[in-house]
Amino acid sequence: MINENSTSSKILKVSPVKKSILITGAGYIGSYIAKYLQQNGYTPVVVGRSIRHSPISKLINDCFEMDLPKDNHLLDDIVKRYDIDTCIHTASSKSILDSMAHPDQYYKNNVVMTLQLLNKLNELGIKKVIFDSSASVYGDPKDGICRDTDTALQPINTYGQTKLMCERILKDYHRAYNMMSVSFRMFNVAGSDPEGEIGDAGKNARHIIPLAIRAGFQATEFYISGKEFDTPDGTPMRDYVHIQDVADAHLKALRLLGTTILCDSLNIGSGIGITNQQIVDQVSRHTGAIDVHTAPKRLGDPGVLVADISRTQQILNWKPEHSSIDNIVRSAVQWYKQTNKKEIN
Repeated sequence: MINENSTSSKILKVSPVKKSILITGAGYIGSYIAKYLQQNGYTPVVVGRSIRHSPISKLINDCFEMDLPKDNHLLDDIVKRYDIDTCIHTASSKSILDSMAHPDQYYKNNVVMTLQLLNKLNELGIKKVIFDSSASVYGDPKDGICRDTDTALQPINTYGQTKLMCERILKDYHRAYNMMSVSFRMFNVAGSDPEGEIGDAGKNARHIIPLAIRAGFQATEFYISGKEFDTPDGTPMRDYVHIQDVADAHLKALRLLGTTILCDSLNIGSGIGITNQQIVDQVSRHTGAIDVHTAPKRLGDPGVLVADISRTQQILNWKPEHSSIDNIVRSAVQWYKQTNKKEIN
């Protein structure tokens, strides 16, 4: 059910449910996490903007449309009725380019919103938080390897700065209020779920894989930003992780948060570096030749970001089982074909 402007009256009908998890954000990542938790015996309760346009509204019952933090007061009744003790915070603004052009919006949407949400959670007695951070907190590491034990982090874009600030706030809240948290430093999340219900290929997609797929099927120009990086083909190198593996990491963290995990930051990636040119080559196997051009290097764009996932594997007993680039691209292509039949035909 989708609730708008009448949240309190709607949720009074709901009986308390065990293992209910509050999820902020109904985008690609938040939606799939919610679906995955439901498949594994949890009751995801999703809050966020424009939920009516999200696929998750058709997959789970407990969705509430609200504008955080303006509507934070509506969480009082939701938390009480669903007996919630844990929040997965995925909602944020996510574009590196936009963050450099509009830092005011990013500090407001990412830092201020998170701070106000944490204050409301603390007020309601919710002491467990999984925060979706970003690999952007690492800046431009010299060897390209991102180690979650590093303490001297220097983000080179506003988006990364906002995520690192939120991680630091969580550490302070752990010390002051005993709020337990894990910050997942997400690398490039991609792919779609096996049932083909959730994917990352909307008309406003900005990630390289859905953009390359669209360019291949629509026979439009595709631009790679920069070819002067210290990589095998000169294009930026990134670490890609399948959305299924991301959701599985959240599930495992839920079971450990408050016991073996008290306050930590962990990388969520595959540990494998793939260049932008290699992504295009992989996509073209499914779409046919792609008309590739070179654009200038983007502001705030590091050369190489690859995750060291050793601590994540050890602490969560987790591994990225679905994150081969072949599986990621194949599932993303299937999703695109399913949702864009008219454009392909």
